[in-house]
Amino acid sequence: MSAKFIANYFNLIFAYFVLSLVVMTQLYPSAFEMIVFWGIFLFGIAISYVIEGRGARQSKKAQKATGDKNTSLVLNISTFFSLVVAMLLGYARIAALPSLLFYPGLATYLFGVAYASWAAISLGRFYAPTVQVQFDHRVIDKGPYRFIRHPRYAGGLLAFLGLGLALQSWAAVLTLLILIGLGYVYRIRVEEKFLIAQLGNDYIEYYKRTKRIIPFIL
Repeated sequence: MSAKFIANYFNLIFAYFVLSLVVMTQLYPSAFEMIVFWGIFLFGIAISYVIEGRGARQSKKAQKATGDKNTSLVLNISTFFSLVVAMLLGYARIAALPSLLFYPGLATYLFGVAYASWAAISLGRFYAPTVQVQFDHRVIDKGPYRFIRHPRYAGGLLAFLGLGLALQSWAAVLTLLILIGLGYVYRIRVEEKFLIAQLGNDYIEYYKRTKRIIPFIL
């Protein structure tokens, strides 16, 4: 994510926060739940921003080849747009879900953020926010990468599922999963073709014995 994108993103979040203070809706049972929601949500965003920034700085020093094909831009746009729509759906109480899903949704969101972060950290210096390889790049098949090839994206989907549940709207859930899921589909196709071309048989063998985002299934 670019600095400009992050700045615009946080400006939007701040605007939503102020709006929710001025015009209290039925989305949150109380002001406490509203503070909990925004605090946890922004915490997850901050964690992702730190990891992405660290990966960008490290990978830039040892980058051998890149094949991003604007997948990062597509993901940024799909994420930004889906979050805006999902927040509006939640606040408008469109396709409302039971309020009891609020805390399980936040727990799912945090688990997804933690899992995605674990995946990025497990790659070590090979992690990059864009599709690229380094000069001594190799396949990582331990930790979250043992059974699936894209645990960071799997964690992202879990996080957005939890966010939609916390917004208490099945329309918000579908908006987040479909729009961001489409971005991930494009990124995965580009990334896998690129890694096969760059890493050869090592990645092909890894590809054959693993699934994309759900162990043993998908």
